[in-house]
Amino acid sequence: MVRVIVLMSMIVVGLAVAPELAAAEPGARLDHRGQTGLSLMPGVGYRVIVPYKSNKDCGDPSRDASKAICTRGVPFFTDLQLSWGMTKRLDLVTDIRFQLAKDPINQGRAVAFAPGVRVWLDEDVAVKFFTSLHVLYEYADYKGIVSSADFGIRNANGLMYDAIRNVGFFLQFGETIGFIRWFRIELDVGLGVQVRFP
Repeated sequence: MVRVIVLMSMIVVGLAVAPELAAAEPGARLDHRGQTGLSLMPGVGYRVIVPYKSNKDCGDPSRDASKAICTRGVPFFTDLQLSWGMTKRLDLVTDIRFQLAKDPINQGRAVAFAPGVRVWLDEDVAVKFFTSLHVLYEYADYKGIVSSADFGIRNANGLMYDAIRNVGFFLQFGETIGFIRWFRIELDVGLGVQVRFP
């Protein structure tokens, strides 16, 4: 919890000093074309699981066998993202999600890999909206209860503020649908920072 507070404080401080940084480069390009980016975003969320078979446990110890679904929070995670600006409006992205808190379902930590594309609704402006679409592969050891591998699709939407051409701060909302272990819908939110080169 202390790590989360420290990271969120750093992001807030960055947002506070960003206007001064932006003022240092009037007229600078703010699109991401030709840039390689690295992002870090901690977050939390909520999920709904619908098992394909009624006798399959979905991790809710209080679940009544008559209930068709399970609900619970998504354990604290951090996303590490590598991106490359193909054009002013389109980035190739790869997200790697590390689950930092243990999952009550399997007492482990899942790792997910999600390559995809991000589309900028605005281009050469400091504040811009984005949407992205990813294919998802997730691995977690469920001790044979269900498959360790899961596949799905993911969408993320957000708002980025580029303080300067090489640094941006963003708020992101995401939705994930998984298909293999069980039918799963996850909603998550996070605050992040991105650095880009050159």
